[in-house]
Amino acid sequence: MNTKRTAFFALLVISGLFTILYLGILLQSDVMDTNYANLAKRSTMRNVSQMPFLFNHTAGHLNYDIWRWTVGFMVDDLRIKRDFPHNPTFRTSTGSLKIEFNEVAGFSNERGKYGHRIYGFLYPPATGKYNFIIEFSSKYKAMYSFELWLSTDADPMKISRLALTHQPQSWWSSRITLVSKSYWLLDGNPYYFEFFEKAFNGMLTAELKWKLSHESDFISISPNCFQMAVELDYSGQYAESSPMANVLLLPVPSVHLQELRRVTFVGDTIYPVTPLDVLPVCDFKAEYAFPRKIKKYNGVYQVFASSVYPADETWSKNYQRMGQGNSVVAKEIVSNLLHLYKDAFNRSQYRGEVMKVHYLEQTENRDSGLRFLLELEIKLQKQNKLVYTSEYIYRPANHSELLCHTSNFEWTPSVDVYVVISLKNLGQWFVHLVENMEDLYAQTHDDHFELVVVDYESQDMDVESVLKNSTLKRWKYIKKTGSFSRSGGLQAGIDYVEDPNSIVLTIDMHLTIPFGFIEYTRRHVVQGKMGFSPMFFRLHPGFTEININGFWELMTYGVFGMYKSDWSKFGGFDLKKYTTKWGGEDWDIVDKVISNGYEIFRIRYPGLVHYYHSRAGMWTGHR
Repeated sequence: MNTKRTAFFALLVISGLFTILYLGILLQSDVMDTNYANLAKRSTMRNVSQMPFLFNHTAGHLNYDIWRWTVGFMVDDLRIKRDFPHNPTFRTSTGSLKIEFNEVAGFSNERGKYGHRIYGFLYPPATGKYNFIIEFSSKYKAMYSFELWLSTDADPMKISRLALTHQPQSWWSSRITLVSKSYWLLDGNPYYFEFFEKAFNGMLTAELKWKLSHESDFISISPNCFQMAVELDYSGQYAESSPMANVLLLPVPSVHLQELRRVTFVGDTIYPVTPLDVLPVCDFKAEYAFPRKIKKYNGVYQVFASSVYPADETWSKNYQRMGQGNSVVAKEIVSNLLHLYKDAFNRSQYRGEVMKVHYLEQTENRDSGLRFLLELEIKLQKQNKLVYTSEYIYRPANHSELLCHTSNFEWTPSVDVYVVISLKNLGQWFVHLVENMEDLYAQTHDDHFELVVVDYESQDMDVESVLKNSTLKRWKYIKKTGSFSRSGGLQAGIDYVEDPNSIVLTIDMHLTIPFGFIEYTRRHVVQGKMGFSPMFFRLHPGFTEININGFWELMTYGVFGMYKSDWSKFGGFDLKKYTTKWGGEDWDIVDKVISNGYEIFRIRYPGLVHYYHSRAGMWTGHR
């Protein structure tokens, strides 16, 4: 790669020499007069052979990448694709800087969910200050964004953004423009640029135009003034012989954003836990969890959300546009717990210092006291290192100075978690999920989770091949026939798991799963005692995990985790009532769990987002 990059920069030097020679010729003519001849004339008068192109055979064309089926309306929604910009749906070339939606192969009947990237070199036909304009219109109401990036020369690594615009609400755009700031460009010099368009639910036509600052009219950029950045081979991929091929595979600032991927949630932090024998041991019993009869769909009204400390991302401005965040544990309670734990620590076998409460959750036990998940940062003197603890503790109501470890209410580290989904003809959403799981594994190296996929003979994609070609270490493909049934598919996945001491987590297809979610599930599923069903954030159409707008789903229990032994005890999904019927199966599960004496841990989970999607073709029945 270094040899190719050296060759590329050698070409830049040669190009520069040609440019100097070319400018010398112009300085002796009347072309470079102070009045600047009309830019339109200059760009059309020149023959391609007269321009000092780096590679003449690519002159008059630009690289054109197209992404089909991409959620969101922001260009950043393209960037969160982990293979961006290397694997677009189509990679081709174009002879203009105009994007015609209806001319894109495979897009004539599709509205929304697409993205475009045009890039290459611009060669100004005159020296001076240039302005750029993005002129666009939409056939339908649309959500959209545009970005224009330009380098100070031919080096893509020097690129910076000149212009950005977006429309976060569906808008009927007849003719809207965006003007960039002035930019000084030299006659005939190559300037690397990138022009992005991202739209949702619309069919846009857009064109990038320019003018010298003193001129009145913007004009189309002539093919005489641009060329491709990299050649394409017969298959539409970058030609290995092209000097720019490896350069454009480097992390260029315009296409490599480090912090887009996930929101930060302190409870989502992954770290090794060190168990410490500090507190006295006591039995814990949840007064509200006991076997009882439940009226149909009444169990959801007997599940209550817990509180957290410190205040989490649910209180950020993004989530606060719609709905309330997780309740926060009172500071006096946190101080009291820290005081009691420090006293116990100082009386224990350990030497060191309790540094701080890293994370805390509080669940009220009515009149009998409070239960907490307490996670601390502790510096051990002997080992001279910082360790983390995570344990359930109990403070009885009638013993405010007593803090004890709950011996009969514990979570198990490194327990296997089976993530179960059910699908039919949801190919692109399935790819989204698999890529999400691949990223999760790459980030955590968690070898103790497995993706279980139950497929009802999908015709839009070879589901098993996607799994085989993935980087997932553990997965299971189960093929079912007949009409699609969410309940039937999930139950088939549950039945596949043989180990009663493993956790089975059923999820929805249209989610983005935060990296720490599997570990968080382990800490909130207690065998024989408690299941876990977090609240997720349902996004409005066109919005994504990096551009939050929507509401918290307070009454949906589609994500549900319990030990396999507990799934077996209460019987799992009712396949007679909920065969192909949509809705109600999650509330029925809650009824069963509560009536069998379990509790359900409930919390708003930042970063667990549910994308808007159509239900067309998913069900034979609807609620």
